[in-house]
Amino acid sequence: MKNLIQFVLFNILILFFLSIFLSSCTFDNEEDLLEDYICDSIGLVYSDLTNIFNGICEQCHGAAISYNGIRMDTYENVRSSVNTGKVVPAINHEPGSPQMPNGLPKLSDCNIKKIEAWINAGMPEN
Repeated sequence: MKNLIQFVLFNILILFFLSIFLSSCTFDNEEDLLEDYICDSIGLVYSDLTNIFNGICEQCHGAAISYNGIRMDTYENVRSSVNTGKVVPAINHEPGSPQMPNGLPKLSDCNIKKIEAWINAGMPEN
């Protein structure tokens, strides 16, 4: 009888540690794990977002190429494009909107959060 109790307690202990070990990490990579903690979207100005606008958007929405009248190459053009109401639905991949950036992965949640925070703050230039 004593051996049966020890066996049952040992198995319960093993199951307990396995459940903690297997459920302790639900993220696939470090970026996903830390994204909500390192995404600073407070007090952003246009220059904080140029790596997104110039590095990604301007490839298809710049001075040389401007699809659908959307230009993302200067502050004035980004502001005008955002005011069309097409940019936020496109980067959020909302139904009925083209998915931007076209042919590339969706922007990270942090980059979308930054753009939306900047827009909600009135799109400050500097």
